[in-house]
Amino acid sequence: MRTISLILLLGLLSACGSSARDETVRVAAAASMTEVVTALGGQYTKVTGSAVETDFGASGTLARQIKDGAPADVYISASRQWVDYLKENNLLEGEPLVIARNRIACVARTDSGLEYKDFAALAASPQKIAVADEGVPLGDYTRQALGKAGVLEGLKPSLVGQADARAVLKAVKSGNLPLAFIYTSDAYMESEELQVLFVVAAELHEPIEYFAAQLKNAKYPKAARGFLLYLQSEKAIDEFSKQGFVVP
Repeated sequence: MRTISLILLLGLLSACGSSARDETVRVAAAASMTEVVTALGGQYTKVTGSAVETDFGASGTLARQIKDGAPADVYISASRQWVDYLKENNLLEGEPLVIARNRIACVARTDSGLEYKDFAALAASPQKIAVADEGVPLGDYTRQALGKAGVLEGLKPSLVGQADARAVLKAVKSGNLPLAFIYTSDAYMESEELQVLFVVAAELHEPIEYFAAQLKNAKYPKAARGFLLYLQSEKAIDEFSKQGFVVP
């Protein structure tokens, strides 16, 4: 991803007119990006004066809502599948941009006393595990990894589905479920309450990439382009890194 300096960014924003204070950018983003997109939205408003409204949820749910007419200017997905879905339905303006990458970790509360070093240990002594539902990118990546590791069938009775990445995180943080497969960015941000038992090998699942794209029916297309530019800025890259994401 091309990194844009703040000075160059301000010039680009000025050129495209996206600094108008009455142009609100509506961003529909994957639940696992809640904190980072909220932070970036606040920064963008300070830089440009344009407000940012956010809607977070499972990437597939948001994509289907957009197809059904839900208002949004920028879409951020945790999976290529759902940006392709919108592209196939002629709802994207231009090509999607990879803004960050991620990994998956098996985690437990720091006070749990649980110790698992890999999938084999988990399969040998299973516990209930919070996982994202099928069709949710985190859930699909997790099941791919379990399948390639040869433990999916044996662990299926232990898997407890959750609506999205935020729900998985809440399930393990609350103690409702002893284990969870979450993004390493979430594990990083919750290190006081959660311990990483092991990180899933990247070769066991498709690359976890976050795609951002402008929507064809954006109410304020110039503001949408401005926010996409900001996602490529040095300030944005710093924020992604600070919150545990892998930058492109």
